[in-house]
Amino acid sequence: MKPFVYSPNLYINLPPQMEAPTFMSSLLGRVRSLMGLPGNDFPDGVKALTLAFATGECGKERWDYLNAQQMVDTHLKKLLRTKIDYVISTGGADGVFTCGSEQGMEAFMARYESPQLLGFDFDIEADQSEAVIQQLVQQIHAAAQRHPHLRMSFTLAAASATEPGRPTLNEVGAMVMKHIQLVGLQNYFINLMVMNFGEATPDSCVVDGDRCDMAASAIAVVRHFNQEYGVPLQQIEITPMIGVNDLKQNVFTLSDAQRLTRYVHDNQLGGLHFWSLNRDGICPPGPQDVSPSCHSLPGLSPLAFTNAFAAPVR
Repeated sequence: MKPFVYSPNLYINLPPQMEAPTFMSSLLGRVRSLMGLPGNDFPDGVKALTLAFATGECGKERWDYLNAQQMVDTHLKKLLRTKIDYVISTGGADGVFTCGSEQGMEAFMARYESPQLLGFDFDIEADQSEAVIQQLVQQIHAAAQRHPHLRMSFTLAAASATEPGRPTLNEVGAMVMKHIQLVGLQNYFINLMVMNFGEATPDSCVVDGDRCDMAASAIAVVRHFNQEYGVPLQQIEITPMIGVNDLKQNVFTLSDAQRLTRYVHDNQLGGLHFWSLNRDGICPPGPQDVSPSCHSLPGLSPLAFTNAFAAPVR
């Protein structure tokens, strides 16, 4: 298996009106500008990024308002001038990535190939039929055999963080696991989305007062998933959503980040990510709700979560 990876998610699909003015001059400069910090250096410990999201059919994929070649020319070529490694992520909460042919998968992978490419993540959350999932997993399995140097991961939504024996994945995630097992895929990672658990009830999460304990709930998901599917901890990754999640009963704090980071390293999980680097900044004054460009928590320095997750890096 490939070694542990810490790679914050960078959402590069924000519509133009939400981008910082300096974005087009530098990918790293955009992130720094979003954080309100000068310069283009990344924090110590951030050696990789997960770039989100490619959608559509493999080989003809898009990045929202950019076609694939525009994404490469506008963003990826700038990243290649740095020492930052990257993972290409597909799908997402609002998009679907499909792949019906070996030729399409090869064209897709070749487009992003470089010495800094770590691999590909397939974020499969909803709106895919079982036939589409089966076809995609088959193409990933074949591609993994052709490109054993690349890291292959599947991002799946956690359905429950409570008692052992309850399903840990939603219906779509369970179908992905079924077809991973059917094709006999071996060298893969499952990236569990430990976020948006729902109402603060014992059916949804580990409850602390009137809120979900986000770190404890994430740890419970990992343990129960490991028991349910037998996937080794070294092949399990996690992705929390920092700050205020979609429900205000789900708030991922800096303390949660520190607790979860310790758990990941103490138990030698395969990877740690978070949604998203774009959100790891200070919100403007006024009432706060969930935002794509800040975490909605007061009193934190820019990049506070990024640095908390980065230490210790084994």
